[in-house]
Amino acid sequence: MAKTSPAGDASTNEADPITKAALDLIQRELPDAVVASESGGKHPWIRVKPESLRAVARLVRDDEGLAMDCCHLVSGVDWQADDELEAVYHLCSYAKKPDAEYRKRTPKNDPWLCIKVRVPRGAPDVPTVMDIWTGADWHERETFDLVGIRFTGRKELRRILLPEDWPGHPLRKDWVTPATYHGVPIVPPEGL
Repeated sequence: MAKTSPAGDASTNEADPITKAALDLIQRELPDAVVASESGGKHPWIRVKPESLRAVARLVRDDEGLAMDCCHLVSGVDWQADDELEAVYHLCSYAKKPDAEYRKRTPKNDPWLCIKVRVPRGAPDVPTVMDIWTGADWHERETFDLVGIRFTGRKELRRILLPEDWPGHPLRKDWVTPATYHGVPIVPPEGL
Protein backbone atom coordinates (compact mmCIF):
# COMPACT_ATOMS: atom_id res chain seq x y z
CA MET A 1 0.00 0.00 0.00
CA ALA A 2 1.30 3.49 -0.86
CA LYS A 3 2.31 5.71 1.98
CA THR A 4 0.11 8.80 2.21
CA SER A 5 0.60 12.21 3.72
CA PRO A 6 -1.84 13.65 6.30
CA ALA A 7 -3.64 15.44 3.45
CA GLY A 8 -4.27 12.06 1.78
CA ASP A 9 -1.84 12.61 -1.09
CA ALA A 10 -0.06 9.58 -2.51
CA SER A 11 3.58 8.93 -1.64
CA THR A 12 5.87 11.85 -2.38
CA ASN A 13 8.91 9.61 -2.89
CA GLU A 14 8.04 8.90 -6.51
CA ALA A 15 9.27 11.26 -9.22
CA ASP A 16 7.10 14.28 -9.98
CA PRO A 17 6.11 13.86 -13.65
CA ILE A 18 6.47 17.57 -14.47
CA THR A 19 9.94 17.83 -12.91
CA LYS A 20 10.99 14.58 -14.57
CA ALA A 21 9.76 15.76 -17.99
CA ALA A 22 11.55 19.11 -17.55
CA LEU A 23 14.75 17.42 -16.44
CA ASP A 24 14.69 15.06 -19.43
CA LEU A 25 14.06 17.99 -21.80
CA ILE A 26 16.81 20.18 -20.32
CA GLN A 27 19.36 17.36 -20.32
CA ARG A 28 18.51 16.54 -23.94
CA GLU A 29 18.52 20.14 -25.25
CA LEU A 30 21.08 21.75 -22.91
CA PRO A 31 23.24 18.86 -21.70
CA ASP A 32 25.65 21.00 -19.62
CA ALA A 33 22.99 23.13 -17.90
CA VAL A 34 21.92 20.94 -14.95
CA VAL A 35 24.05 20.97 -11.79
CA ALA A 36 21.78 18.84 -9.55
CA SER A 37 18.16 17.77 -9.24
CA GLU A 38 15.63 16.10 -6.99
CA SER A 39 12.62 14.71 -8.84
CA GLY A 40 10.86 13.13 -5.86
CA GLY A 41 9.82 14.26 -2.41
CA LYS A 42 7.48 17.06 -1.47
CA HIS A 43 9.53 19.77 -3.16
CA PRO A 44 11.17 18.52 -6.37
CA TRP A 45 13.62 20.89 -8.08
CA ILE A 46 16.26 21.29 -10.78
CA ARG A 47 19.41 23.36 -10.16
CA VAL A 48 21.03 24.88 -13.26
CA LYS A 49 24.17 26.91 -13.93
CA PRO A 50 23.60 30.68 -13.83
CA GLU A 51 24.82 31.08 -17.41
CA SER A 52 22.21 28.50 -18.54
CA LEU A 53 19.23 29.99 -16.68
CA ARG A 54 17.82 32.07 -19.54
CA ALA A 55 18.07 29.22 -22.06
CA VAL A 56 16.41 26.85 -19.56
CA ALA A 57 13.68 29.41 -18.85
CA ARG A 58 12.86 29.82 -22.54
CA LEU A 59 12.98 26.05 -23.05
CA VAL A 60 10.47 25.20 -20.29
CA ARG A 61 8.24 28.13 -21.26
CA ASP A 62 8.14 27.34 -24.99
CA ASP A 63 7.95 23.54 -24.81
CA GLU A 64 4.38 22.46 -25.66
CA GLY A 65 4.48 19.62 -23.15
CA LEU A 66 5.49 21.85 -20.22
CA ALA A 67 4.25 25.33 -21.20
CA MET A 68 5.57 27.01 -18.02
CA ASP A 69 3.93 30.31 -18.89
CA CYS A 70 4.02 31.91 -15.43
CA CYS A 71 6.84 32.77 -13.05
CA HIS A 72 4.76 32.49 -9.91
CA LEU A 73 7.54 33.42 -7.48
CA VAL A 74 11.26 34.15 -7.26
CA SER A 75 12.78 33.83 -3.81
CA GLY A 76 16.26 33.81 -2.36
CA VAL A 77 18.09 31.52 0.04
CA ASP A 78 21.29 32.31 1.95
CA TRP A 79 23.50 29.22 2.17
CA GLN A 80 25.93 30.93 4.54
CA ALA A 81 27.88 27.75 5.37
CA ASP A 82 28.54 27.23 1.64
CA ASP A 83 29.22 30.96 1.07
CA GLU A 84 26.51 30.98 -1.61
CA LEU A 85 23.16 32.57 -2.37
CA GLU A 86 20.42 30.82 -4.31
CA ALA A 87 17.63 32.17 -6.50
CA VAL A 88 14.61 29.86 -6.55
CA TYR A 89 12.07 30.09 -9.38
CA HIS A 90 8.58 28.65 -8.86
CA LEU A 91 7.02 28.24 -12.29
CA CYS A 92 3.57 27.07 -13.28
CA SER A 93 1.50 26.46 -16.37
CA TYR A 94 -1.93 27.96 -16.72
CA ALA A 95 -2.13 26.88 -20.36
CA LYS A 96 -1.62 23.16 -19.70
CA LYS A 97 -4.13 21.43 -17.49
CA PRO A 98 -2.84 18.38 -15.61
CA ASP A 99 -4.44 15.00 -15.84
CA ALA A 100 -6.54 13.59 -13.02
CA GLU A 101 -3.72 11.36 -11.70
CA TYR A 102 -1.40 14.35 -11.30
CA ARG A 103 -4.08 16.24 -9.39
CA LYS A 104 -4.47 13.32 -6.97
CA ARG A 105 -0.73 13.26 -6.17
CA THR A 106 -0.06 16.96 -5.66
CA PRO A 107 -1.71 19.67 -3.55
CA LYS A 108 -1.32 22.12 -6.47
CA ASN A 109 -3.94 22.32 -9.20
CA ASP A 110 -1.68 23.52 -11.99
CA PRO A 111 1.51 21.87 -13.27
CA TRP A 112 4.45 23.47 -11.46
CA LEU A 113 8.23 23.38 -11.62
CA CYS A 114 11.03 24.63 -9.37
CA ILE A 115 14.31 25.83 -10.93
CA LYS A 116 17.23 26.87 -8.70
CA VAL A 117 20.46 28.79 -9.38
CA ARG A 118 23.35 29.12 -6.90
CA VAL A 119 25.97 31.86 -7.02
CA PRO A 120 28.86 32.89 -4.75
CA ARG A 121 28.01 35.42 -2.02
CA GLY A 122 30.83 37.65 -3.23
CA ALA A 123 29.49 37.75 -6.80
CA PRO A 124 25.72 37.20 -6.48
CA ASP A 125 24.87 37.83 -10.14
CA VAL A 126 21.99 35.94 -11.77
CA PRO A 127 20.65 36.88 -15.22
CA THR A 128 17.17 38.38 -15.26
CA VAL A 129 14.19 36.44 -16.59
CA MET A 130 11.93 39.48 -16.56
CA ASP A 131 11.76 39.60 -20.36
CA ILE A 132 10.82 35.91 -20.42
CA TRP A 133 8.19 36.20 -17.68
CA THR A 134 7.14 39.80 -17.09
CA GLY A 135 5.78 38.84 -13.66
CA ALA A 136 9.32 38.20 -12.43
CA ASP A 137 9.92 41.96 -12.14
CA TRP A 138 8.52 42.42 -8.62
CA HIS A 139 10.05 39.18 -7.37
CA GLU A 140 13.55 39.91 -8.69
CA ARG A 141 13.45 43.34 -7.06
CA GLU A 142 12.24 41.89 -3.75
CA THR A 143 14.91 39.15 -3.81
CA PHE A 144 17.57 41.77 -4.56
CA ASP A 145 16.27 44.02 -1.79
CA LEU A 146 16.09 41.39 0.95
CA VAL A 147 18.77 38.82 -0.02
CA GLY A 148 21.12 40.81 -2.23
CA ILE A 149 21.05 38.73 -5.41
CA ARG A 150 21.76 41.06 -8.34
CA PHE A 151 19.68 40.27 -11.41
CA THR A 152 21.78 41.34 -14.38
CA GLY A 153 20.56 42.45 -17.79
CA ARG A 154 17.66 44.51 -16.45
CA LYS A 155 17.16 48.16 -17.29
CA GLU A 156 16.93 49.01 -13.63
CA LEU A 157 17.31 47.06 -10.40
CA ARG A 158 16.38 49.01 -7.32
CA ARG A 159 14.94 48.23 -3.94
CA ILE A 160 11.21 47.69 -3.71
CA LEU A 161 10.49 47.43 0.05
CA LEU A 162 13.34 49.26 1.78
CA PRO A 163 14.78 52.73 1.18
CA GLU A 164 17.52 52.89 -1.48
CA ASP A 165 20.16 53.77 1.14
CA TRP A 166 19.19 50.97 3.57
CA PRO A 167 22.33 49.19 4.83
CA GLY A 168 22.66 45.62 3.56
CA HIS A 169 20.07 42.93 2.89
CA PRO A 170 18.00 41.87 5.92
CA LEU A 171 17.36 38.23 4.96
CA ARG A 172 21.04 37.35 4.76
CA LYS A 173 22.08 35.28 7.74
CA ASP A 174 25.03 37.56 8.53
CA TRP A 175 22.98 40.78 8.45
CA VAL A 176 23.06 42.85 11.63
CA THR A 177 20.26 45.29 12.47
CA PRO A 178 21.72 48.80 12.45
CA ALA A 179 21.42 50.77 15.70
CA THR A 180 20.00 53.79 13.89
CA TYR A 181 18.75 54.86 10.48
CA HIS A 182 19.19 58.58 9.70
CA GLY A 183 19.46 59.25 13.44
CA VAL A 184 16.29 57.33 14.35
CA PRO A 185 16.88 54.40 16.75
CA ILE A 186 15.92 51.00 15.38
CA VAL A 187 14.50 48.41 17.74
CA PRO A 188 15.46 44.92 16.51
CA PRO A 189 12.70 42.29 16.29
CA GLU A 190 14.04 40.54 19.41
CA GLY A 191 13.71 43.79 21.38
CA LEU A 192 16.27 45.83 23.27
